[in-house]
Amino acid sequence: MSHKCAPITLLTKQRLLMAWKQGKKIKNTMELLEEDLTCPICCCLFEDPRVLPCSHSFCKKCLEGILEGNNRGPVWRPPFKCPSCRKETPQNGINSLQINYSLRGIVEKYNKIRVLPRMALCKHHSGQPLNIFCATDLKLICGFCATTGDHKGHTFCALEDAYEQEKSAFEELFQGVESWHSTDILSCLETLEASKKKALQLVSRDAEKVTDYFVKLIKALEHKKNEILSDFETLKLVVMQAYDPEINQLSDALEEQKRALSIAESFRNVTDPLCFLEQMQEFREKLRVVRETPLPSRTDMDVGPLVRNFDVKNWDSMKLKDVDKLSVPHESGVYSSTTPQFGGRALGRVVLFFVCLLCALVLLQPDSLTAVSTQISSLGHAYLPVLAGWLELANGAWQCWGEVVDACVCLVCAFLNCILNLFKTPADFLDRLVNTTSEFLSHCKFL
Repeated sequence: MSHKCAPITLLTKQRLLMAWKQGKKIKNTMELLEEDLTCPICCCLFEDPRVLPCSHSFCKKCLEGILEGNNRGPVWRPPFKCPSCRKETPQNGINSLQINYSLRGIVEKYNKIRVLPRMALCKHHSGQPLNIFCATDLKLICGFCATTGDHKGHTFCALEDAYEQEKSAFEELFQGVESWHSTDILSCLETLEASKKKALQLVSRDAEKVTDYFVKLIKALEHKKNEILSDFETLKLVVMQAYDPEINQLSDALEEQKRALSIAESFRNVTDPLCFLEQMQEFREKLRVVRETPLPSRTDMDVGPLVRNFDVKNWDSMKLKDVDKLSVPHESGVYSSTTPQFGGRALGRVVLFFVCLLCALVLLQPDSLTAVSTQISSLGHAYLPVLAGWLELANGAWQCWGEVVDACVCLVCAFLNCILNLFKTPADFLDRLVNTTSEFLSHCKFL
């Protein structure tokens, strides 16, 4: 598309100066015209003007007010005089005065012109109309802005040419605003709202569990209950602080988009170039704000796992003295048992030792020892008569050994019985072991 735009020249400067002077002249003319169309009595524009014989015109209501003031006297009435020239006028009534149709028509046309939108004025140069369009910066400027300041050397267009150019650009921008991430933002906003609602429901549900649990306890637990509920309220604040900034940001972006669309719809069919360009400038500013709004870096954030595995049943094994240790899952780890446990390897070695000892004692029963003693005795009588005394001593020793074996068997059986209750009653195990050992030592001492 070709644009009738060119850099500013000397001729352009002269035209800008003439346009400025002409605009100022038009403004002064309107002010002078308004003075001629103002009633001298009420100082407002003429309303139903009536002309006096002296050719002066006044509002009908103003003349009626003067006559009412003059007619207050009961007998003598002064003659009516023109408020401007003081010339007497016959008192035939206001309705007998001629209507000034020409003046009334001029006032009506002036009112129509006055209600038309006034030309916008430059913010940087007081009283200067915005009657030039800068094609470089795409904005309305005045004549002083075109020759000095930031627009010096820029390209300018007439309002009609700028209107055609911006009208085409408007359709593209309007379509861009309609398709600007609206679907993605709505989807993201719905996801965030759903996640926030779900997280708050989880927190609220767990808070209700805590409430139901502590209601069953005595009044001494009230302080701890309130403390834990305060933790859940803190978690709610964490959820809200995590979601609200992005939700508010997306909501503000949607509001800005709606405002931009509203502005675009309001002047979409405007045909007046000046009004259209003014609205177009505001529309561009709104569109810039909308485009600069960043989308969130994440579309979902789930804080539910912090308390999802929370269950008050985990507190059933807690003692009342450990109530201070109760907390929500995200504040503490898993509680471990304080009951001491024995080393598995050491215990296995002890059990293995006593089992081996039991097997050896079973193999070395008194009957077996007696048989061995008999064989040795027969050999002694046959081949070693000298050792007869020693064999008798050996028989006594074997008998003592049988007693020792019986005592060891009793000790091992008692130990195995204690092993069965080792994990249930470790203290009883130690007592039985000590008692059995004492009995064994006493028995050995007795022997």
